[in-house]
Amino acid sequence: MRNVVITTDSGCNPKNISNMLPVMVFDSNGNNYYDMIKVDLTSDISAINYTDVFERAVNGEKFHTASPNINDYIIVQKKLLDAGYDVVHLSMSGGISAGSVNASMVASRMLNDEYNEERVDVIDTLTAGGGGTVINEYANYLASQNLSKKEIVNELENVKKRILATFYISKVEGFVSSGRAPATLAISDKLSFRYRVDINQQGKLFPKMPPFRGSVNSQFMKYLKSIINENNITTYDPNYLAFIITRMQDIDLEEAKKYIDSFNYFKPVHEMKFYSGISSYGVIDQVGIGLIKKK
Repeated sequence: MRNVVITTDSGCNPKNISNMLPVMVFDSNGNNYYDMIKVDLTSDISAINYTDVFERAVNGEKFHTASPNINDYIIVQKKLLDAGYDVVHLSMSGGISAGSVNASMVASRMLNDEYNEERVDVIDTLTAGGGGTVINEYANYLASQNLSKKEIVNELENVKKRILATFYISKVEGFVSSGRAPATLAISDKLSFRYRVDINQQGKLFPKMPPFRGSVNSQFMKYLKSIINENNITTYDPNYLAFIITRMQDIDLEEAKKYIDSFNYFKPVHEMKFYSGISSYGVIDQVGIGLIKKK
């Protein structure tokens, strides 16, 4: 039995960059970049980090993203196969990026045909953001237990149904201008509306209504307490909690951590920056949370 390595795309916010397939980011001038950090790929495309995208988006520049290209999947995964590993690839939700799932599926079929054996499996995680981080953490834990590829895939197909991925959106202007939110929501920012947006069982984004109204931090804490509180905390796996953030301005992240720590339940929070695709909306105070519900 071969050992298994987990690969993923940047829509799942992996911490292991060397096994990550970066999405493509396009700026208003039509220039394209690799998201986050350029891994060892053959293309001469430059990398762009979330800070650059965020600053330019805040200043009004419009960006859009595209899924990783098929050849990049093959380059990263073929090295692992040649080194004697099997591969399980975690794709961000097809309900958010059908291109990411489809490209990874095509690449896996090409590699499996080349090796004349099922060496690569793809999982549509039906999640992203913090949800992507926790399923990636769990997948790497399973791989460390020397389970077979089939055992890992079966377990991940089950656990993905128990992931809570949720976002706190303090400002919708960037989402409206990018086409991710209806134009009718543009007035929300003037009315100080804040939104909770979850990823549903079909892997699609949907807003939880009604919106919060008030200051950014007070409503963030209200949002956080609606997700984690004394009535539901034991329904979550204490080993997996992720915060994915853009740049904090009005949100007091330390207050949030102290609130969570007060339960003495979760292990240390996994804290990461959003990738460039999310930063392109130019929302300063935005947080994604990922949790795994117990069986």
